[in-house]
Amino acid sequence: MVVSRSCSLSKTALICLIFTALPALAQDSDEPARLLAPRAAFRLLENAGTTFSYVLNFPPDNPIVIEIHDSAGALVAKLRADNLQPGLNRIDWDLRWQPPLQVALRTTPLENPHIWEEPRFRGADTRPVAHKGIEQAQFGPIAAPGRYTVELHWDDKTYTQPLDIALPPNSHGTDADVQSSVRLQLKLRDDISAMATMTNQIEVLRKQIEDQRKLSASAALDAIDRKLQDVEFQMISHSDALSDEKNDAEARLYLNFLWLNLSLGSGTGKFAGGADYAPTETAISMARDLETQLHIVQAQYKKLMDDDVPAYNRAAPALGLPVLKLSN
Repeated sequence: MVVSRSCSLSKTALICLIFTALPALAQDSDEPARLLAPRAAFRLLENAGTTFSYVLNFPPDNPIVIEIHDSAGALVAKLRADNLQPGLNRIDWDLRWQPPLQVALRTTPLENPHIWEEPRFRGADTRPVAHKGIEQAQFGPIAAPGRYTVELHWDDKTYTQPLDIALPPNSHGTDADVQSSVRLQLKLRDDISAMATMTNQIEVLRKQIEDQRKLSASAALDAIDRKLQDVEFQMISHSDALSDEKNDAEARLYLNFLWLNLSLGSGTGKFAGGADYAPTETAISMARDLETQLHIVQAQYKKLMDDDVPAYNRAAPALGLPVLKLSN
């Protein structure tokens, strides 16, 4: 039997573990895999996690995917297993939902025309919005207490086991409190992803404009670029576009959503977290106000993509300019 994940057990302890587990590992030789029942996991605010164990009769031709779904069937997380060997294999999950999409900047800010020459971005196609304290925003919320379903997908075969997540004994909130908080965090996560999707699409278009400007100046390019920037810089600020984590300028919509999401979750260096409590009325009101602003920006973005960019593209050939291509 091969244990694919590194183990700190002594040789004697490992042999005992293997022989103890042998009855539980027995399975039909016609079945390529077996997912073992996971232990219940505690929803810790730091270093939360659980381990999924599964047995393989032979190495798979295709990667194994493990999915975790909540009680309503929504996809919580997707794990891809590697270093697979016949026998017992393990993979860890940090109990977090999938993270929000991040902004990927492509254009050169006027304030720093040499930004792509910096060692941290040399050779890169994109760079992030960097701000001290938002690292936790790169992760999804910790899953709320409840019953989940773990699915191991082997080609067209699916093996399932239930997983229970519970609050630890020293938790300050109730199951209902935490579930309410996670629901709001997920809504904010999706709003953050929506803003990143719009910003990234605008950055793709503006990068094409930037490259074309190196070849020739054009009033038409300037006009469409201004319209694109009018929408983009409602979501991020010019300071955000500098990718400088030390910059503490006024935040736009994107960072305000991140700060609120962090205050509801496990927190950051700038805001205390409230992941063990129900969301406050203030937090709910702030989320409502931010989403109202987001809906206004979404309407402006829709006009850009439905009207302004197509109008430029129709006029571009007669002006000797290339059309702007949307990303897939």
